[in-house]
Amino acid sequence: MDEPVRRRERRRQHVEQFLAGAGVTAQQLARSTHECLDQWARQVLLVQDQPSANWANVVLQLCRAVESELASTLGQMEGLTFLADGALGDKARDLARLDQQTKQKLAASGIKVGFLGELQRLLSELARLRRQTDAAHGAVDLQTATSADANRARQIAGTILKRLHSPPAKP
Repeated sequence: MDEPVRRRERRRQHVEQFLAGAGVTAQQLARSTHECLDQWARQVLLVQDQPSANWANVVLQLCRAVESELASTLGQMEGLTFLADGALGDKARDLARLDQQTKQKLAASGIKVGFLGELQRLLSELARLRRQTDAAHGAVDLQTATSADANRARQIAGTILKRLHSPPAKP
């Protein structure tokens, strides 16, 4: 097996392990989310192979994966189209500003209002982590992202992906 094939397989296994831990199957995710997760795995493996590298791109790629999946799922629903564009922090603020009528329409379509509150909190936390590590634009880092930052981003992203794809609870 040549080196590029071996690296691709290693990334695929890393993504599969992440998804299994989150309780999500690859088939549930949008193609663009898969591409972001492949780039995430590439960055993780790069940092693991070169310990002097920064974890900021790992955080950035997880943020992009979440943004992609939000755009292809909830961002397609009336009342939540703002989730298809914009920054994570803006999405979190817009979720917090949903009016009661919109919440009632979403609840009628099967979206739990409690989930929207949880999503708002998780997006805020992910945006804060992205901003604190200056992973927002992949710029030169003001504060170096650590493996702990990357692990926290992984936990948040996994929770969001799981909640986006878990079936609604029966009443």
